[in-house]
Amino acid sequence: MRKKQHQKKQVPVHKADFGNGIEIKYVQLTADTWITRPEPHRDDYYIFFLTKTGSLEMLLDFSLQKMTGPSIGYIIPGQVHHYAGNTSVSGWFLAVDTLLVQDTWRDIFDSSKDQQQCIPLDDTTALEHCLQLILQYDAHPSGDALQRKVLHSLIDAYIGMVAATFRQASDKGHRQTDRAAVISQQFMELVKTHCLILKSPAAYADKMNLSLSYLNEVVKGHTGFPVSHWIQQESLREAKRLLYYTDLTTKEIAFRTGYDDHTYFSRFFRKLAGETPLTFRARYRDLSNHSL
Repeated sequence: MRKKQHQKKQVPVHKADFGNGIEIKYVQLTADTWITRPEPHRDDYYIFFLTKTGSLEMLLDFSLQKMTGPSIGYIIPGQVHHYAGNTSVSGWFLAVDTLLVQDTWRDIFDSSKDQQQCIPLDDTTALEHCLQLILQYDAHPSGDALQRKVLHSLIDAYIGMVAATFRQASDKGHRQTDRAAVISQQFMELVKTHCLILKSPAAYADKMNLSLSYLNEVVKGHTGFPVSHWIQQESLREAKRLLYYTDLTTKEIAFRTGYDDHTYFSRFFRKLAGETPLTFRARYRDLSNHSL
């Protein structure tokens, strides 16, 4: 039974406290060696996985991501996640402070996150060589400025290779005009930043100095869904996070996600999710108790 004094009002956030801006390790886990797993949480840094053997499952913003055999995956800052099973897996884990991830790579990860964040690989040789070098240079004394500069260059190279892998996977068989891709990406960034305040599609068109009809045409052509869909989905995603990972009331969550009328919020949630907020909370927590 949940104790009142331990009610959660926020999703826990893990902060980066890395000496060189990273944490890197090679792990080998079996079903017997999973002793404890972190509670569902957000990180304020990037995480990259490179699995060699076995499988790894994680629930990432309510999307089950699975890595089996040679695979690569990532988690961006702010995504709520936790591991969904005590399975056997071996591979590399790399956590990176956001300051070491350049904007070019960030844009690729942000644009890929709603499609796939774990993909299989045919050959991991180059990525592994780079990780081994990162591990080697990370072992040098942190006061050595030259070694640290080399280390950061290696990190940038590795993240660039990962970003290129996901860009190729995203573009395969589905190429759009550059302008449509740019406009859609700019719109998605605005939605992530402002969806808890701005609910009107016209407000985003105004911010981008575009007509609503043109913005809607471009976004729908590029993503398959209209502007209103993405605004609603981002609001719904945050509401789900708060329902599952905190003990806030439905009324409090409505206010947190930008709805002054909590009854309207409940109708909005039920229309999009197919169930009431409290039903969603109870169902996911029951599944968690049985399977996690």
